[in-house]
Amino acid sequence: MTPSDEVKSKFFYNPAGLQNSSFIEQRHPPRAALKILEDKNTPLKFYPSDCPVNDVNSDSDLDGFDLHVPRNDKPPETSLSTPSPNKVTVTTQVKSMPTLLNPETPKSIRRKIPKISPYFPTLPPGPESCLPFPPIDAQYFGLVQEQLAHDPFKLLIATIFLNRTRGGVALPVLFKVFERYPTIDAMASADQSEFVSMIHCLGFQNQRATRCIEIARIWQANPPVREKRYRKLHYPRKLDGRDIERNECIDDEDMRVAWEIAHLPGVGAYSLDSWRIFCRDELRGLAKDWQGTGATMPGFVPEWKSVLPQDKELRAYLTWLWLKEGWIWDHHTGDLEPACDKTQRAAKLGGIAHEDDGNWVLETSPVKVNNGFHAVE
Repeated sequence: MTPSDEVKSKFFYNPAGLQNSSFIEQRHPPRAALKILEDKNTPLKFYPSDCPVNDVNSDSDLDGFDLHVPRNDKPPETSLSTPSPNKVTVTTQVKSMPTLLNPETPKSIRRKIPKISPYFPTLPPGPESCLPFPPIDAQYFGLVQEQLAHDPFKLLIATIFLNRTRGGVALPVLFKVFERYPTIDAMASADQSEFVSMIHCLGFQNQRATRCIEIARIWQANPPVREKRYRKLHYPRKLDGRDIERNECIDDEDMRVAWEIAHLPGVGAYSLDSWRIFCRDELRGLAKDWQGTGATMPGFVPEWKSVLPQDKELRAYLTWLWLKEGWIWDHHTGDLEPACDKTQRAAKLGGIAHEDDGNWVLETSPVKVNNGFHAVE
């Protein structure tokens, strides 16, 4: 706002400032009109309210408008003198009425769009999740973790790539990374900008690159070994790990809940579930693989039987493993019930499983061809 604007606005009205200001803009009434008023001895204050020589009415409501007055670059006159036969001089100081431009109309309230369509009051049912189930006598289910079970470092890196990304998109990039950085030492010394450029197409490239390099460096200095466990807060159950200090390391004699890889950065529930299912028994020297091969301990129970994963593919895999042993598994509680003969026959043939309240249920009826699936003959 310029000084002239302040003088002319009723919101910055200051009589003392007006008298000394050199920027006051004057509007002169016609000389003929002044002559008539002088002859009748009528003061200027009786001019009509809409006359340009009067100031803006003090109770005018101008809050909703933008005030703009063009600036007069000519030197303003500070007094008005009109000669008369009687030598009477009339002097006045007036302000011009501000020009109202670009009035803003009050914003109208936007009408909210109803969330429920009057034509479709109910939402359509969501698509049902389904997965192909191989026959229970097959050797592998088809998870990448099965291929990397004997290389726990690469398995953990794979879980970082598979988190929030579909396997069909993440796995080709993952194996290119393994070709470029085939060992832990190679990944620990990787250039982060190069790593980021390799996985840029997956999203979260900066976080993933940083996480992978950090895991490799910590693995070099402090690799996961038996008899060294660390806390993971609220895993697998809420409040687990709260009785262990942040950097405290406990051995296998300690009954508190802790894990051999929990000190690695970025290891969450999905990574821990995958590692427990496929790698922990071998790390602890209890068996040669996750299926209990070569176990010599009496009453040995594989680690995968105590895992309750949230990832749907891991749940499907454990459902398949339990069906191999003739059990229907509840992923919420871990409870088991014997599989009926119909389910056993379907499991031997393989087919399609659909998700029902988080549990995978194998289809026991013939699959329709128009669904795009074909039951195994």
